[in-house]
Amino acid sequence: MSRAFFAALSALLVAGCAQTHLNASSGDQYTTGDAYATDVPMILSPPPSLVADPEADTLFSLLAAELAAQAGDYSQASRYYLDAARLSDDARVAERATRVALFARHQERALSAANRWLALEPDSLEAMQIAAVLQANAGRGREAAALLQRVRDKVGGEEGYRVVVSLLVQAEDREAALLALENLVAADPDEPTAWQAHAELALRFDEFKRARTVARAGLERFPDAVQLRLVLARALSELEDPNAALEALAAAVDAHPDRRDVRLAYARALVEVDDFERVRPEFDRLIALAPEDSELLLTTALLALEAGRFSLAQDYLERLLDSGQRTDDARYYLGRLHEQAGDLRAAVRAYDRITEGEHAQDADLRRARLIARLDGPDAARSLFARLQEDSDEQYAQSAYVAEANALRESGALDAAVRRLAQGLIQFPGAPDLLYMRGLVHERAGNVPAAEADFRAILEQDPDNATALNALGYTLADRTDRYDEAYDLIVRAYEQRPDDAAVIDSYGWVLYRLGRLDEALVKLRRAYRLMQDGEIASNLAVVLWELGERDESMAVIEEALERDPWHERLLRVQRELLD
Repeated sequence: MSRAFFAALSALLVAGCAQTHLNASSGDQYTTGDAYATDVPMILSPPPSLVADPEADTLFSLLAAELAAQAGDYSQASRYYLDAARLSDDARVAERATRVALFARHQERALSAANRWLALEPDSLEAMQIAAVLQANAGRGREAAALLQRVRDKVGGEEGYRVVVSLLVQAEDREAALLALENLVAADPDEPTAWQAHAELALRFDEFKRARTVARAGLERFPDAVQLRLVLARALSELEDPNAALEALAAAVDAHPDRRDVRLAYARALVEVDDFERVRPEFDRLIALAPEDSELLLTTALLALEAGRFSLAQDYLERLLDSGQRTDDARYYLGRLHEQAGDLRAAVRAYDRITEGEHAQDADLRRARLIARLDGPDAARSLFARLQEDSDEQYAQSAYVAEANALRESGALDAAVRRLAQGLIQFPGAPDLLYMRGLVHERAGNVPAAEADFRAILEQDPDNATALNALGYTLADRTDRYDEAYDLIVRAYEQRPDDAAVIDSYGWVLYRLGRLDEALVKLRRAYRLMQDGEIASNLAVVLWELGERDESMAVIEEALERDPWHERLLRVQRELLD
């Protein structure tokens, strides 16, 4: 593009021509004097003598687009970039127009620009991918399928279908995305990977019945397609048909006895249904397939740990430790195992031997917490102090929270408040520290201080569900401001309808408002989701008030078996029996 045109258009920017404000409609015009009274950049309309020149018009559109973008008006910028892309034969202009329209969330312009980009650069894989997703978003499944077929062919093989699925997962119109993949399968029905991709996309969209149907249809054509069997098993598991899922996996194991991924999926499924009689032999077969595979040994150990088979998990972890591979991983999970089994001293020893790696920070934090629990918070003070000076600010804050929690559990509430005050000097306004201090104040009965800390979080983040729930529960439990508490808890519940702690708060405020039957429904659900002592105590109170006294005591006794020294449970038990 000639320098003469650039000079001409640059001159226009300071000429007394009609001008359009970036944020005004195309019809809004004002005088040059008014324009120079503001600091906001202006976009000028070119004079008739230059509009007829395509090169000048292209340059004008590009300059206008850049001015709009610099002013933050990306909608206006996307319009001018699209104009430039239509006029220019440079694929880079069309690419820029596509990206700006996407940033402006203007999908129609983005699609037009992507199509222009593709016309100018037909072999551009990126242009194909973007255009395919935009076609799916527009509900044009057939057009999307045609582009996806080109993407698949360009990438090639199984990887091509994996790329297709990763693209369609981004589509806003899920039905159009599934239709696009269905069309792709129809065009390539003799490729098992195509059926697998279709079923996997249905799974990603939580369309479990469709995933099951597609996987079964694919297996009728390709009975030896092991990945289709695995997808079918996942769909059946999501449809809460564990026996059918196990049958599908068992069939896959029989057909491919030497496939580690298949046996591993089968072992996971056995753990999920608590079929421990078949778990150990399956673990042994897995290890026998590759006895030197440290990743497989660790995975098997973690499955055994998940199943609560501590002895078996310990055996595998010690074998991993003896192999000299993944030693920090082995020590870390041995520490976790000892914690779960109640051998806290052994857990401390395991964590103490971890010096580096991805688990080093968590191991130090767990060791400090366990030392505080075993020997008192003072014994862990120096370790906590070191962790609180860590360069990772989030980790340092976690150390303050952990120490304060240890002090709170030991009854040293004033000391906990002091430590958190020190943390808040180091990290002013840190939400995690404010939240923990609010909990400590609530435990101490200092409701105004607790409320101040929770509200300080909400001043930073008005929709913080954790703070909304904590403040709502505190007001419901410690004051008579039940209506205010209810409003706060409902706001938290709208964000986290499946959070046991929030559901517990919801049940408790309903109880305080005298809505006992509704409270019981919420508290039963909360207790099913999380076997927590505080939830159990609240459920027991409501059951007692409704006359279900035997069940009330049964709930408390069951909870005390898990946590014999739970302060609130013991207090509620005393109060109900007095």
